[in-house]
Amino acid sequence: MQKKALLLLLIALIIGSLVTILVRNLLTREVQERGQESAMKTTKVLVAAADLKTGMRLDKLTVKQVDWPAGNLPEGAYSNVDALLGETPPIVLKKINKNEIFLPYKLSPQGARGGLPAKISEDRRAITIKVDEISGVAGFVLPGTFVDVLLTSTIGQRDKQKASRTLLQNIHVLGVDQLSSEDVDDPKVVNAVTLEVTPRDGKKLALAQEVGELTLLLRNEIDASILVKDLVTTKTLQEPPLGTPKKVKVYKRIRRAPTPTVEIIRGLDVEKQKVKKGEPLSDATIKKEGK
Repeated sequence: MQKKALLLLLIALIIGSLVTILVRNLLTREVQERGQESAMKTTKVLVAAADLKTGMRLDKLTVKQVDWPAGNLPEGAYSNVDALLGETPPIVLKKINKNEIFLPYKLSPQGARGGLPAKISEDRRAITIKVDEISGVAGFVLPGTFVDVLLTSTIGQRDKQKASRTLLQNIHVLGVDQLSSEDVDDPKVVNAVTLEVTPRDGKKLALAQEVGELTLLLRNEIDASILVKDLVTTKTLQEPPLGTPKKVKVYKRIRRAPTPTVEIIRGLDVEKQKVKKGEPLSDATIKKEGK
């Protein structure tokens, strides 16, 4: 009995020692992980103190400083309030949500005037074209959207028939009429649309308005693809749409009338014979088949 009790005690001591070692290792690992977390380097970064709409000029009340992991800091982020605001604070070009980091592409240069000029990118120009309810996509073209510009004219056509071609693609809309805020979502039928273009494209648009009709094609907001430019003429309108199967010839089966036949019986012999129209029959017994 004593040996059995000692054996059980020894097993209990071994199990207790193993449990103690495991618990100590777990506690040690947790302490190390917490120490690493507390030792993570952070840096100060400037974020929006409230939701900021386009056209607003920044001030100290709209900016706050927070800690941000240094390894995940976005390129171009600001850390100093004076460096961000300067003598003349920048203007918000794109909507900035609360607690969102300030980045240069959403702000105008320091000292920029308000209104449309602050939204024009470097080396770009703004030009306004006439539109109506049809050419302006029923008012769905709004500031911040992107469009393609079509030109319909007789330019380059020997037969003097109108043709449509893609003049410009993926063009940023800066404003409609006197509205330049990108916070507007409701469709608005307007008489003019202001586009952001290169100087050369601006000249092309100015000339295109004089020689033909301009029409806008509204793009998906994430579609920035440049398609192959093609010319659509009056002959193109006669072509079948893409994906339409070619015309298949249908052959009708011609059913001919059956040729009259007769059965000629001579005793126990029966013979079938085709008979042409008007041909005399023999005096044998006849059983007519067919018509």
